[in-house]
Amino acid sequence: SLAAPSAEPPAPAPPCAKRAMATRRFDVTLFGATGFTGRLASLYVSKQYASSGLRWAIAGRSAEKLNALKVECAGLPEVVVADSSDVDAVNAMVRDAKVIVSFAGPFARYSTPVVKACAEFGTDYCDITGETDWAREMIALYDDVARASGARIVHFCGHDCVPWDLMVLMMSKKLKEGNAEETLEHVDMYDDLKSEASGGTMETFLGAAYGPESQKRKQRLLDYDPLLKCGDKASTNNVKAANVSSIEFGSGTEPARTYFVMAAVNANAIKRSNALLNYSPRFTYCEGIAHESSLGAVGAICGLGFFGLGLAIPPTRWLMRNYLLPQPGQGPSEEFMQQGYLTVTGIAKGNQGSVVKARMHFPVDPGYKDTARMAVESGLTLVLDGGLPQVAGGVYTPASCQGEKLLNRLVATGTTFAFE
Repeated sequence: SLAAPSAEPPAPAPPCAKRAMATRRFDVTLFGATGFTGRLASLYVSKQYASSGLRWAIAGRSAEKLNALKVECAGLPEVVVADSSDVDAVNAMVRDAKVIVSFAGPFARYSTPVVKACAEFGTDYCDITGETDWAREMIALYDDVARASGARIVHFCGHDCVPWDLMVLMMSKKLKEGNAEETLEHVDMYDDLKSEASGGTMETFLGAAYGPESQKRKQRLLDYDPLLKCGDKASTNNVKAANVSSIEFGSGTEPARTYFVMAAVNANAIKRSNALLNYSPRFTYCEGIAHESSLGAVGAICGLGFFGLGLAIPPTRWLMRNYLLPQPGQGPSEEFMQQGYLTVTGIAKGNQGSVVKARMHFPVDPGYKDTARMAVESGLTLVLDGGLPQVAGGVYTPASCQGEKLLNRLVATGTTFAFE
């Protein structure tokens, strides 16, 4: 796996944090465990790690729901009752765990106190957020705190943005294998997926676009984009996001692409990874959903346009939110999730003319069922099999923290990855 993610080798975690880790009750605590994706993560751990000796807990607001979930998980996890608004309960939960994996979204609404406590107590943390502005705020507020305590805070550990973040990491590494001086110049991503939104995802989106999060005044906490924070200054590396904005008709062997709602989030995660891992002084990132035909691409973008129009008009948004869209805690059926998938094809071009192509495949619904697996494996990468002692505290992305070690765990549990 890669060396520590910074321009200079960071100091290892403080000895006090390491000693405290050895005495913690739980290897991993899943926070927000009774939500739609949190429940899937709990069931995944109960099946995948039933006889492993893993010490784990499920946490959330409702003791009744947590105890019911414990029964679903064959009685394996301990139950921790913690509401994110209860500082003492959050602190107790965080002090008892080596790593917290949070599924409690919208994260700007529910997870800031958990990040704060993890940063202060030297507890590792992962989540499945796709809320880039919130991640920026967490970097600005808690990167220095986490660097001091040894806590590794890792956002974007689910479908947003593990597949794309790891793909760019691996393609950059492959380019340098051929020529150590070659750097990324352009990355294209072609996404083929079958998934649908849960109530929690819609609540996050609607909150950011029209709800309380949209009314929150953005604070300028640093003199530069926090995604570029590297140590105590801004990295000069940057990523130009040139994602497909509507429709791009295919040329040659490449298929047509349309706008993908999460492409901007992926580009921002990769921007942070580039700041920390130094792929390139500057490269362009372009992502879209791939289609077999131009006609299919036109149909898809028209459907997305009508959906967006319905949400933009307050009366139809109210009707859709209350009668058509899933509610928080609801999501795709088990049958649908088993039929879901994600295949990402990436093409990376280097500044000296080399081209690398890779493909990553997730065999079930990526938004929830495999997001649960990605998040759990992201957390376990930090604390099992020796952990990542070479990675100091700070606020990271999956590529810049867990890196290839996470990819190996994902491949061992169902993902496929190959260069072409």
